[in-house]
Amino acid sequence: MKRIYFVCSVLFSLLLTSCGDYDDSSIQNKLNDFKERIAALQTKADKLNEDISKLGYLTEGNVITSVSRNSDGQYVITYKDNNNEEKAVVVATQEDVIEAPILGVRLNDDDQLYYWTTTIGNETNWLTDDTEKKVPVCGYTPEMGVNADGYWTVNGEILKDNKGTPITATTDETAIFKNITKTDEGYLKITLGNGETLTLEVFSSLNLRLKANAVTKITDLSSPLKIEYEVTGASAEEALVTIAQAVNVKATIDKETHTLTVIFENNFDEGHVIITAYDLQHLVLRPLLFKKN
Repeated sequence: MKRIYFVCSVLFSLLLTSCGDYDDSSIQNKLNDFKERIAALQTKADKLNEDISKLGYLTEGNVITSVSRNSDGQYVITYKDNNNEEKAVVVATQEDVIEAPILGVRLNDDDQLYYWTTTIGNETNWLTDDTEKKVPVCGYTPEMGVNADGYWTVNGEILKDNKGTPITATTDETAIFKNITKTDEGYLKITLGNGETLTLEVFSSLNLRLKANAVTKITDLSSPLKIEYEVTGASAEEALVTIAQAVNVKATIDKETHTLTVIFENNFDEGHVIITAYDLQHLVLRPLLFKKN
């Protein structure tokens, strides 16, 4: 019995000695490298989110008034928003894109609204919500991120390819804006990182102000919603204001009082109206989205 105790004591002492002498520096180095990689990827995601917001500003119905370049070679794009306030975004382009960006926008031919898209590999599809509906640019900006395992996320959800495999984030160069040019006809041509091209008109003579949020929650379906509008700019007097589209709602315009009236049916869930102001040369599109509260 004493011999057994002696052997156990020796083994225990050896175990303590080996634990004390164990070098875990390689593991710590790997952990530090992984933390640094995740931090670098999150920095990349933050930069992409800045550009995603700028892309939203340019495609949600705001009127682009000018395009110039600053001393750093970046594009300064000014626009007038729904409140007729002039704002600007500074856009840096990157011609050599190694990894296509995940988020972009595309014009939907059916309703002439821009919707968010996802690009995975060489395939671009609509970004959808929990109910599998397309997500409009107007009033909504998705957020990219990187989770603790190094996978891309959008709004906290892991992005997966067509085989259901999570997409690993890389530090390869990528950009939302690949190229920007201004055409002789006065249009802003934006090439996105996924290769798709947007063509937006540049002018300053006309704007349409709607006294409403881009997205309005409707609580009482029985009460018509009245929204005042105002046409501004040098061409305001000769501009015509019309309803270009009304989906899942009924809408009328009173041109004397400059009021848009929207009526909802009892089974209303969501819908939208697109109001236009146009003269002989330019067209302003202002989308308004409505959702049942």
